[in-house]
Amino acid sequence: MSPTGWPMMVTAIFLAVAGPVGTYLLWNRVRGPQPVRAVSRLAMIGVSQVMAILLFGVVVNNYYGLYASWDDLLGETGPPGVIIHGNSVAAGTPAPGSELPPGPGGDAQGGRGAVVPLVPRVRPPGPAQKFDKYGEDSLVTSFTGPKSGLGGQNDVMVWLPPQYNDPAYANTDFPVVMLFPGYPGSPQTWFGNMAGQKELAKLVQQKASTPFVLAAVNISPIKGVNTDCTDIPNGAQVATYIAEDVRTMLQRTFRVTTDRTGWGMMGYSEGGLCAGKLLVQYPQYFGAAVQMSADVRPGGYVSKYGLDFANRNSTLWMLKNHKPNPPVALLAAASAEDAGGSVLTDALSLHDAAPELVDVLKKDYGSHNTEVWKQWLPQAYGWLSAHLDPVKPQS
Repeated sequence: MSPTGWPMMVTAIFLAVAGPVGTYLLWNRVRGPQPVRAVSRLAMIGVSQVMAILLFGVVVNNYYGLYASWDDLLGETGPPGVIIHGNSVAAGTPAPGSELPPGPGGDAQGGRGAVVPLVPRVRPPGPAQKFDKYGEDSLVTSFTGPKSGLGGQNDVMVWLPPQYNDPAYANTDFPVVMLFPGYPGSPQTWFGNMAGQKELAKLVQQKASTPFVLAAVNISPIKGVNTDCTDIPNGAQVATYIAEDVRTMLQRTFRVTTDRTGWGMMGYSEGGLCAGKLLVQYPQYFGAAVQMSADVRPGGYVSKYGLDFANRNSTLWMLKNHKPNPPVALLAAASAEDAGGSVLTDALSLHDAAPELVDVLKKDYGSHNTEVWKQWLPQAYGWLSAHLDPVKPQS
């Protein structure tokens, strides 16, 4: 029996009802000394509570599609999958432990190739943002965007690769990957359960990824409102907050590139939708993105503003009708077990709409959960390293 579907739901309902009914019927029939009767009754209460928790878990799993099988629940989701490029499995995609082509200084820096000439970096005007230490390896700030007026407490978190403070990189600008959580979620998840910074540090040490600066951002600064990272008419300007306010603040505060070809995004679930759609809406700011287990169209909150508005905030519609200029690169990662295959179907539809811009990371097993997304990280960072600029010398 699968952990999803009606058979499991009916079984869970039956057990949730049978637990308290059985407790009621057997309560006064328990025999033996007082301690034995007390333990037996406590055990019956405990079983009833476990059955209620089981029912709650089944309801939540059915609603969100978190685990498609018992193996999925136990973290056994099979291999991470393969990247499809131009209707064929991509060759040369960096994998864990593989080395990228040498970049500046002879180290494996990743990116799209040659050493870039010394160029002055023009820092956006304005003061640097104050960040505080968070945990053992991250920084955090409470930032309100000047254009959007949005922001909140600890809404932006940053991880700096070890190379950032290495004297050998003192004149180097670093590429950036903005990280988006799901909804509801927080940027802390990327540096907590997802351990995105630890995976990147390991890959950089293996010379399998560029040493990106990671910036995790809250995609729902209006609590309780899921805008799909959209500028709402006469409402919350969430796209502006992320793509303009936060991006500019990071450029003022850290030694990062200001070129669009050094800026990428990555997100899972709702954050994946944000990464894909902001990429096609703001190609002047971003060069590449990875979306994991993501929709290709916005949800109900955006749709209530009309079909045309929803279309212009749909990654799929934009790729079909308004190809981003300058061109961008998108990796759509999806599992065949997620939402009965519809998420993979959507990912393939992005590829069909713009095969020259979209690759698909196709996985056969695993559903909508953290273990699947973590499994994709090595390929995602490797793919971003191949599609974003390497670290650049700075004059």
